[in-house]
Amino acid sequence: MRIPILVLALLCSAAVSAHTPVCLCELNGNRLDCEGGFHDGSGAVDVTMRVIAYGGETLVTGKLDDASRFSTPLPGQPFYILMDVGPGEVFEVDWRDIVGIDGQRFETTEAGDVVVPQMANR
Repeated sequence: MRIPILVLALLCSAAVSAHTPVCLCELNGNRLDCEGGFHDGSGAVDVTMRVIAYGGETLVTGKLDDASRFSTPLPGQPFYILMDVGPGEVFEVDWRDIVGIDGQRFETTEAGDVVVPQMANR
C-alpha cells in the first residue's frame, strides 16, 4: 500500500512544480507588453494580471489573452505587475525588472524610496 501512495505523491508534486507561473514584461514605446505562462512552457490563458502602484492602488486589471499576452499603457508612477493564477500561485514583476525601462525613471531618495516620477522626455 505504501508504494502506490508514494508514486501518487511524486506524481502530484511533479504536476504542481511544473505549473509555477512565470512572466516576462518589456516596454514598447509607451506600452507594457507581458507574456505569461508556466515553468513547463504551457500558456496561461485567462490568468488575471494587475498593475499595482507601490501604495497598493490597483491601476489596471486585465487577463492574459489567447496567446498568454497582456498589454497596458505605462503608468506614470512606480508599480509592479502581479500575475495571479490562484491561491498561493502568483508571480510579481517590479517596474525595475521590465526590459526597456530606465532604472532612473522615477526619482528616489538615498534610502531607495520612490518620491516623484521624472516626466522629462520619457
